[in-house]
Amino acid sequence: MTLLAGLALAAPDFSRWFAFSEAQSLAQAHSRLLLVYFHSPVCPYCEQMNTFVLSDPAVSRLLEEHYVVASVSTATPEGQDLARRYRVPGTPTFVFLVPRKGAWEEVGRFFGSRPRAQFLLELRQMCAKGGVCE
Repeated sequence: MTLLAGLALAAPDFSRWFAFSEAQSLAQAHSRLLLVYFHSPVCPYCEQMNTFVLSDPAVSRLLEEHYVVASVSTATPEGQDLARRYRVPGTPTFVFLVPRKGAWEEVGRFFGSRPRAQFLLELRQMCAKGGVCE
């Protein structure tokens, strides 16, 4: 096997956050929940989530084990289009999608900042609802 072929077979680094279309492809290919994180550079609640919740090792580990995260800035034209498509009321918004029968089914969403413990609980609930956690 060539080095290039070996790299193509390597598992993606799920600790990374991806652009929406790449995240969709990875979630479908690896049977994972797609978490679409809508955020804005001028959103203090997004900064709060980034600093105190999303950077937490327990949160990161859970996301890496079961999710593909799409990071979508509503400050971009693509982000604005996706926010309209998914009826995002503001930021931060978290939309949970699962590939089922050739389409994306929304299994849940939440809006706003929340404490780390609550976010972890909600991530586990969405994971179970999406059928990807044991």
